Amino acid sequence: MTILNANKQTVCEKYRLYLEIVYRFGNKVIMMKQLYRYAEVLGIVKSFSAFYSTITELVDADILRKESFDAFGKKTQLQMLVMRKYGIRFLEGKPSSYSVASVKKAQGNERILVGIFKNQYILNKIIPRIKKEGTRVTLGAINDLLERDHSTILHNKNQGLSFLEKMQNEATLQEYLDMLSVEQDIEKMQKIKQRMGEGLRKGSEASEGKGRGRLRLPEASSVDCVEKVAKRSQDLGKEEKIDNYTLDTMLSFNAYIAQIKTEKGQVKITLLIFDIFNRSNIYKIATHIACMYHMFTRYFNDQVELKVGVVSIDEFGSKHLKSQAESATIDFVSKERRDTRLPHILSKWHVDQMMQEQIDVRFIHYDITDQFLDGIKHANLIRR
Repeated sequence: MTILNANKQTVCEKYRLYLEIVYRFGNKVIMMKQLYRYAEVLGIVKSFSAFYSTITELVDADILRKESFDAFGKKTQLQMLVMRKYGIRFLEGKPSSYSVASVKKAQGNERILVGIFKNQYILNKIIPRIKKEGTRVTLGAINDLLERDHSTILHNKNQGLSFLEKMQNEATLQEYLDMLSVEQDIEKMQKIKQRMGEGLRKGSEASEGKGRGRLRLPEASSVDCVEKVAKRSQDLGKEEKIDNYTLDTMLSFNAYIAQIKTEKGQVKITLLIFDIFNRSNIYKIATHIACMYHMFTRYFNDQVELKVGVVSIDEFGSKHLKSQAESATIDFVSKERRDTRLPHILSKWHVDQMMQEQIDVRFIHYDITDQFLDGIKHANLIRR
């Protein structure tokens, strides 16, 4: 049955707040369970039955669609909510559905898992801080606190450039920034973005105008390009990797700035690394920490303290990584046990002992397995 746009418009206006949560905090996709928690916290629903009626109305109007959340090819009892084109068009103020990109049916778990981690952070850390300040919890209050924190938690993989340009003009950080280093990275990232745009434009021209809407840099294409650039950098030597590491490289690793604050002439940065598949190894994580440290010392004239939270899906993943980090290294020649692996790897990546005193790494988890995977205990079950 065809649903009139006028009816869709009415439903969108009625439930705009729900759509804004899915669009802003879930990147157009969210677990129903997390959306219900937002609805409770924001005071827009009094019971799950009322919430479910709202979701049913949005689904029936073709504004949202439901998808089962699959774990390793097996359906769980959990539901994802995905925005359809009309809902996206409504929030973006676009004249037609042809001017927005659709959210493709999930082929893997990465997008929704990243969303689960991000929303757990907001629900468990940001909202309690707002309440502690005595402020009413609203979408505006959440966004304001994330802005004050200079957080990238809501940024996607191809949005490092926009954040860096914004940081460059942030009054509270001006006196700490090395503007030359920031400008050099902005120029480098602008060139990458320009090459991406040119490639997409040539592809559109080669198709003789078919699919004209694709000139707007669709999500999947732009993210893929960023990831290809990141993968090419894997062939570089250590010095080149350090020099070429950008905020986009960091975002492509699912690493985010939680907070940047200044205190007594020191810049204190809290970072979160989301190990969304419970399969990262300590070498990979340590090399990214080293590169992030070097990047931020470039930006802030060596006045940086890093606090890094490596966030696993569950206690099993967290303990496994912590065990790797604390295991002893063995000298190849003498076979003697030396320092532990994390500081050893950081040293190999030009983060010496004095620099390491400015880095605090902690291994934590968000209990994703029990809360969102029906208590599935084997980490491999969420891999695709």
